[in-house]
Amino acid sequence: MEIKEILLYNFRNFAYEKAKITPGLNLILGENGAGKTNFLEALSFIYTGKGFGDPGEKVLKIGEEKGGVMGEFKEGVRSLRKVVYVEGSGFKREINNKFVYRMNHFKTHNIVYFSPYDTLLIDGSPDNRRKFFDEIISTVSDKYERNLRDYYKLIRYRNQYLKNYSNPFRYLDIEDETIINLNHSIDELRKKYLELIIKRANIHLKDIEPAWKIEAVVTNSWDTEDTFSFREKVKYEDLRRKSTTWGISKDDFNIIFNGNQAKFTASRSQKRATVIALKLASLDLFDKLSGKKSILLLDDLLYEFDKNRDESVQEKIKNYDAFATSTRNIEADNVIYIEKGKVIYNGKK
Repeated sequence: MEIKEILLYNFRNFAYEKAKITPGLNLILGENGAGKTNFLEALSFIYTGKGFGDPGEKVLKIGEEKGGVMGEFKEGVRSLRKVVYVEGSGFKREINNKFVYRMNHFKTHNIVYFSPYDTLLIDGSPDNRRKFFDEIISTVSDKYERNLRDYYKLIRYRNQYLKNYSNPFRYLDIEDETIINLNHSIDELRKKYLELIIKRANIHLKDIEPAWKIEAVVTNSWDTEDTFSFREKVKYEDLRRKSTTWGISKDDFNIIFNGNQAKFTASRSQKRATVIALKLASLDLFDKLSGKKSILLLDDLLYEFDKNRDESVQEKIKNYDAFATSTRNIEADNVIYIEKGKVIYNGKK
């Protein structure tokens, strides 16, 4: 299924703009501040039902109360119209004029998004790494997605009890048994899929620079061997903090570059290459296991590499449908030139 056209209405800095889309590389061209990243976010909404994290009212053009994005898709003789719009402070989603309530039912493609801030995956907090790997694994494993959803639901319930009761554990013993079982199931799947991701990432990293290699391990915040005893030891700390201090929601992914912690020893371009390799590995997993087509969103991807590494990365993305933002013109199948929130030119250059 291919997207043929996208329409943006009161979205970010766009008032009312359309653009034709073609298979291959679509170049989103324009000066800094023109709205190129906003255009990428509109595409993310249409493909997956979600953007880059802001609530509904934040994605509207300033001063407007309604707005959204529409995409026209085609597969053979079949047509599909997908719409995401803001109503009140929340998002509404429709396919062919019918409301879609579950995100998974709206999502028709996988998105792999590259941005200039991707090195936060290496340099940032454990939250960044957990979110990255959790999204990959949830996309290819229904069991993981379901267990993760159930786990966070129970943790919210547990934390509420910790805040409101001085000694809630007699109420939570049964729930904690379920939480511990979910911890083990999620941790096992994390480690299994992490091994696959790192194996594929090293293949891509070697193409960028043969001397580079990465490893990754899950750093647990809890005793995976005797979790029930561990829970007893830390329960008073949970009570003191009125929050759960352990479990898969507190674990980290330790990324090793050429034998050392990437966060402290890798250069910025090495960190950038590591993230690119990890995201291309996620793309491999999506294509093999998810059953949905993958789309690349590239936001100023190549701004920190030398010419040879630029070319090796560009060569890798040629086989995918991709959208790349740039301030300079490069060879592409379709150009969407944006100036101050307006589509000035759309076609082959």
